[in-house]
Amino acid sequence: MRFLFSVATLVFSVAFTVYGLVTLDLYDISNRPGPGYFPLIIGVMLIITTSINVIKDFRIIQKLKSDRELNEIVRKGRDSHYAKDAMVAVVCLSLFIFTFNILGAFLSMILFCLVFLSYFNPRKIVQNIVYSVVFPTSVYLLFDVWLQAGLPDGLLGAFN
Repeated sequence: MRFLFSVATLVFSVAFTVYGLVTLDLYDISNRPGPGYFPLIIGVMLIITTSINVIKDFRIIQKLKSDRELNEIVRKGRDSHYAKDAMVAVVCLSLFIFTFNILGAFLSMILFCLVFLSYFNPRKIVQNIVYSVVFPTSVYLLFDVWLQAGLPDGLLGAFN
């Protein structure tokens, strides 16, 4: 299953990079770097890292096929205790996507960080709150103010 996930992630990385290259220009009309650079850089880094991951997972599969004792140890060690964590992550991401336009980018990022960190980083309330405010503020300043990408205002747009 892990190998298939790695391959799917590699395919997604290649598709993301190709889509970015096809739909966005690398240079704008004044020959300066355009909007296509960010997806190109991220896409190439994704392709490199996911390719390394696919190769590592393939080697693990080959080693498991040749070593029966190791295969038995791995099978006994499998546990579904990560299913709850995966479900929480899916719910948090779904909540983020659903609230992104309604609450706006800034408030939905804060809500996402708070809920996510409350589950995965319990007992560190002050650290979670600081991170949940600092990270979305940084992202907002980067994308909305500096890059002028126009993030959704949501409820905050009513105050303008």
